[in-house]
Amino acid sequence: MSMNYSGTAVMEAPKKEEDLSRVLKPIHLWSLAVGLVISGNYFGWSYGFAEGGVMGLALALIPVTIFYVTFILSYSELATAIPHAGGPSAYARRAMGKFGGYLNGISCLIEFVFAPPAIALAVGGYVHALLPMIDPMVATVAA
Repeated sequence: MSMNYSGTAVMEAPKKEEDLSRVLKPIHLWSLAVGLVISGNYFGWSYGFAEGGVMGLALALIPVTIFYVTFILSYSELATAIPHAGGPSAYARRAMGKFGGYLNGISCLIEFVFAPPAIALAVGGYVHALLPMIDPMVATVAA
């Protein structure tokens, strides 16, 4: 029992124990990883290869590999330490407070708003390169 603002006793609902359930199967995780690799590596790295060549891309690969490995290890550690469905926003909220979590959420939102059109443009360009009779904008909208 607890008291409300007017001083009357209020019966509280029993606390529900929270737990996480596994809803993603290995095939789902695999498809997410493949999608990230395709959109990040093939569409992003092709411009770097054109500008830097083989050696430039090889040199850029060193710090990027370090960044990805530390990101994966940090994210895995955070996921086990803070089992929350909010992902990066939950981790930022725990570390930097509500405003830090909000800024992280806005950053993720901006990424999710701009990444799909960029990927669709790349897909449209690839379709047009393979089938020149198809307009790249039509392929982009279809993607």
